[in-house]
Amino acid sequence: MKRIYVVSLLIALFTTGCQSMRQEVEPAGLSQVAKKLVIIGFISPQDTVLAVKVNITRPIADANYTTNYGTVANAKVVLETGNRSVQLTYNSKNDYYQVDAKKFPVRAGETYQLTAQTPDGLKASGSCTIPQPAVLQKVRLDSVGDATNQKQYFVRYYWQDVSAMTNYYQTVGIFTYAKSCPTCKSEAGAKPKPETTPVVFESLGQAGTLLSDQANNGRVLESCRGFLNQSSTALPVSDKITFPNLYDRAFVRATLLNVDEAYYKYHQALELQKKSDGNPFAEPVLLPNTITGGLGCFAGFNQSTVTATFK
Repeated sequence: MKRIYVVSLLIALFTTGCQSMRQEVEPAGLSQVAKKLVIIGFISPQDTVLAVKVNITRPIADANYTTNYGTVANAKVVLETGNRSVQLTYNSKNDYYQVDAKKFPVRAGETYQLTAQTPDGLKASGSCTIPQPAVLQKVRLDSVGDATNQKQYFVRYYWQDVSAMTNYYQTVGIFTYAKSCPTCKSEAGAKPKPETTPVVFESLGQAGTLLSDQANNGRVLESCRGFLNQSSTALPVSDKITFPNLYDRAFVRATLLNVDEAYYKYHQALELQKKSDGNPFAEPVLLPNTITGGLGCFAGFNQSTVTATFK
């Protein structure tokens, strides 16, 4: 009888505990949380179109989520700096607000204020200051052999960091190539078609596009390894297999972004989310919020681009 009593008591305690937990995660007031605008926008002097996404949050337990959540198509979205301002128009095809950059040039060193307001009174805003461009000085081609005796080609970017201030960077690139074709010379008009693929920047197997000058302020900085078309360049290590043997033509359009702190932290959080995707034991990653009266990120960057030809 004592055993039965103990088991009954444990069941009662467990049931009570579950009831308390259910009440903690499902309070009646959750559905009453006010909706907010969500703004995502990144602008630079090199943009041809200034574009901003404006969405709206969906309160938990909202039965009308199909109408209370999604892209906002009727907001008034204004971008301003100093005595200049412009209203962005909604593009229904791409679901964002836009304006031709020629009508509102973005300039380094200027601070921009973005405001979005809906007819029913929701309002949110954010601001950013455009950094000066960082000059990309050199793009170097190199290769590495991995544990499976495969050779992979990669590039590194090099640039001079601006001293006396904290800087944040992002590296991107496009690899354009035409595969080697020994028989093409004997075939009139036969040339391999060029192909393009993103440069994949990695550090220890993880995405590594974002960098800061912490502990290297004022020095020449270098990017993580940017791998080129891994499916084509992962070949058996051999002195006979060289980069010129692989490609008839090859070049990298290398771009270095000097980004503000908000851009850096937001995209850093996105990369951390991707790393923990599918891992049930990973710590949740919260996206930074730079929007007043809402959620999201409005940030600025500047960029320099060079084309490095390897053949």
